[in-house]
Amino acid sequence: MPENCNDGACPYLHRIEALESGQKREEAFRKTYYEERESHIERNARLDAKITAMDEKLDKVVAWQEAQQAKPAKRWEGLVERAVWAVCAAVITFLLARVGL
Repeated sequence: MPENCNDGACPYLHRIEALESGQKREEAFRKTYYEERESHIERNARLDAKITAMDEKLDKVVAWQEAQQAKPAKRWEGLVERAVWAVCAAVITFLLARVGL
């Protein structure tokens, strides 16, 4: 109790108690707020790690898909190349046969 209060009759006692209870409520609010904020920061860090891992996996999948799509094109190019060589060989054989070799 404040010094100027005699026999419990203090005109400011109600205001002092109100201020103290307000401070306690604000302290509890700050504690809750900062705990929630820390949990959000931790959750965001976990999400960032997951997103990074997902990006790496997605890059691997895209590279694999591009490689798979390129295989038929490589096969077709190889087939065309062999056909061109076969036609060239046939033409050269025909010309050599006409010449008599």
